Amino acid sequence: MEHQLTDYRYGDLLELTNRHRNTTKNIILTGATGFLGSNFLFWRLRQSGKIYVLVRGESQEHARQRVYDALAVCASAYNQPIPKADIDSKLEYILGDMTETMCAISKADLEKLAAGNISEFWHCAASLKFEDRHKEEIYHHNINGTQNVMDLARRVNCQHYLHISTAYTSGRMAGEIPESLHPVDIAYNNFYESSKNEGEHEVARFCDANGLDYRILRPAIIMGPLASRRSGGTRFGIYGLTQEMYRLRETLSKLQTPLRLIGDLAAAGNLVPVDQCVFDMIYLSNIGFGDQKVYHLTNSSDLNVKTMLEKIDVALGMKSINFVPERDTPATAIEELFDKRTVFYGGYYRTIKNFARSLPKHAGLSWADYGTYLTAFIKELDEQQSGTTFNRVQVTAPDGIELCVLTLGDNSKPPLVLANAYGMPSDFMFPLAKRLSDQFQVITWESRWVPAITHEFDLEKCHSLTHARDMISILDHFGIAKSAVAGWSSGAQVCLRTMAEFPDRISSAVLLNGGVSLPASNEIKITEFEKNIRTLFPKIAANYRFAQKYCDLIYGAHATSDDGEDRKMISTILTSTDPFLLYMTSVPFRTPESLFRYANMMNGLFNERADAWTADVPHPVLVHVGGNDLVTHADVGRFLVAGLENGVLSFDENGDHFSHFYDEDLATMIKQFVTQHQDQTQDALSMT
Repeated sequence: MEHQLTDYRYGDLLELTNRHRNTTKNIILTGATGFLGSNFLFWRLRQSGKIYVLVRGESQEHARQRVYDALAVCASAYNQPIPKADIDSKLEYILGDMTETMCAISKADLEKLAAGNISEFWHCAASLKFEDRHKEEIYHHNINGTQNVMDLARRVNCQHYLHISTAYTSGRMAGEIPESLHPVDIAYNNFYESSKNEGEHEVARFCDANGLDYRILRPAIIMGPLASRRSGGTRFGIYGLTQEMYRLRETLSKLQTPLRLIGDLAAAGNLVPVDQCVFDMIYLSNIGFGDQKVYHLTNSSDLNVKTMLEKIDVALGMKSINFVPERDTPATAIEELFDKRTVFYGGYYRTIKNFARSLPKHAGLSWADYGTYLTAFIKELDEQQSGTTFNRVQVTAPDGIELCVLTLGDNSKPPLVLANAYGMPSDFMFPLAKRLSDQFQVITWESRWVPAITHEFDLEKCHSLTHARDMISILDHFGIAKSAVAGWSSGAQVCLRTMAEFPDRISSAVLLNGGVSLPASNEIKITEFEKNIRTLFPKIAANYRFAQKYCDLIYGAHATSDDGEDRKMISTILTSTDPFLLYMTSVPFRTPESLFRYANMMNGLFNERADAWTADVPHPVLVHVGGNDLVTHADVGRFLVAGLENGVLSFDENGDHFSHFYDEDLATMIKQFVTQHQDQTQDALSMT
């Protein structure tokens, strides 16, 4: 196949969708409420054209809500706003059921689709059940359903039929797995695999007989987005196995000897992030699908299954499993229970596959990536169990930018706004918000431009006043006349600018390890981290090509002799934090676009007023610093206090830059200070 579009980083969804934003194609999609289908839809909405989603629903409104809810989960997983405008302008909902003849759609909808100039029909829907007791349902969905969908595709004269299958139609085949149809009489691990393989053969037979151009796309074991390392809502694959072990923790923790899981010690699993699958799908569409009929949507890294399982075990705080070629005595009752609860995954313990891939390689998954996925997912399970998670709200700023706003706590309580650091995901704020939510309605948001890079970047607005205005827009949205605020790292400058520009809207502030525009001097020391940021970011902010260069340095390109010092600085920036938090702090460094934006945001901050607006702030302000902060030197906090009319210093000699994430005492400190300075007659009053 001749591959095109090679002048950008393969896998960069933002760049790909930006480049083809005006490419108009009308498509039909099944599975829009499923995991892969909803992720594909989330990104496909960035391109032009009508998207008809075939969806079950009691009414148009019910169908719309189902799709909207699925897209909201996607938006959360990507740290992005819900694309409301695109949903309203590009989506049309076709009520139907793929298990019925012609998908049970109405005559009017059939006529609409037939006249719709359909370029592509994407069939992502399927039954993911696998047990023999569900054979009839699986067959109806994965074989009969495929026949019904293809018949609809033929009737509406679509140009390309795209069938989402699975790389594991290969069953128990081992070794090199080709990008071609497999025999149907091979051995399988479960009925799901055999149904999907038979479905592929149905696709080839039907399409060849009816002159319908088709492609079969086979994802491997799909993970959540690499962009965030969150699950994105899926509970299949590694997530399903982890969830079962999570549910069985209490039982497994009592084991006197580890469970013996039977498998090949060399067995490997191919884990592919969902955003890499989506990239492949959109990429193939934009090159005309190439000259193959079957493509593997896989990752370039195969991870050892034994090590995967052991890492799940360790992440759950246990040592409960032992991977063995065979059991030397009959299975114990607990082993039988575990085998039964995880039977779907047992087949992947036993085979060594190497999936051929003709598409360009994606960035591989490392064990560090895998560990981050596990940590984030277990955190998610803990939050679900406790029933405590952020509520997501979209707030439209005056210039039309959609802000991702998150709240926690009862809205009858006094408000407290948390200003997160530039470019950092809301995960950083959750532990602190949770500790504060018993006393406050906590409100936070993710900064525009990064981490949500789908916003158009505006260099003219790249200053703290823009973010201060965003804070005021959020207060206005909730009808809050005045609020206390707390800002972490560069979020401290947002708080200071808001108090300076909108003094009547803020009652008091707490600044946590503030990264602000105070310049280095003989009196103010700065950390090695900040020195490197201040050295590198002006270069990156001035030229997008430097952003590409530094991304290459971060992700493994060979440095020249001239790059050695820059590589050291980049390394310091990315390794000076706790490994547990590294995946969050590295969000702005993952693509040239995000790095370019982030560099401009931080460079703009450092070039603002030398007093960081403190001279204009009359409010009571508590400034907290840590003696072990490797990101922002404690001297910065001391000089902030010196410049404030009512500043108070809090110094923790053992604290670091991320103490708010770990240290419960900081929440207590914030509660005490804010409560002390609340104006009982004004704070938390709704605007009239």
